[in-house]
Amino acid sequence: MSTPTIQAHLSPEWKLPLVKNYQEDKLELAFLKDKNPQSHDLMIIAAETGLDIQEVKVWFEHRLAKWRQSQGLPANGSFVNA
Repeated sequence: MSTPTIQAHLSPEWKLPLVKNYQEDKLELAFLKDKNPQSHDLMIIAAETGLDIQEVKVWFEHRLAKWRQSQGLPANGSFVNA
């Protein structure tokens, strides 16, 4: 198993990238398919959404932390098997 690219991390709202509705929709679809995308997947998602790779990574880290909380897990933690 390779080292995970995404580590669950809750960020303050003001540190999150500003995304438009259509970008949020694409990010959510990508998250449903893979909660722990690797670097090459992040590049593809960034290209599809028009966001910077770092913005996509931060969004995924925050979204994974929120998902972990909804599952009764600590927000800040390691990767999960989707």
